[in-house]
Amino acid sequence: MGRAVRVVLTIVMDVLVACAVCLTLGVVVRFFAALAGTGLGERYVSLVSHLRIPFGFDLIRTPYGGWFDVDAALTVAVLLVAEWALSVTRRRG
Repeated sequence: MGRAVRVVLTIVMDVLVACAVCLTLGVVVRFFAALAGTGLGERYVSLVSHLRIPFGFDLIRTPYGGWFDVDAALTVAVLLVAEWALSVTRRRG
């Protein structure tokens, strides 16, 4: 595997991890109503909602007045598995 391919794989892996981190932060913000109710929180949740895969699960009400986004959590898992698979490919190539 050439150096250019390794660099591209590394960039894709970094983007996947960055998206996973952004989605995880979105899950935390939405989980707590005090965070999600702020203007910045609303904008952030709206922004990261475009990154999640619509698996079709309903939001789950939390004891903190917010919502747990199952679709976002599953998307984080998918992104991390994809990143892991790319890292194995890069290492073996």
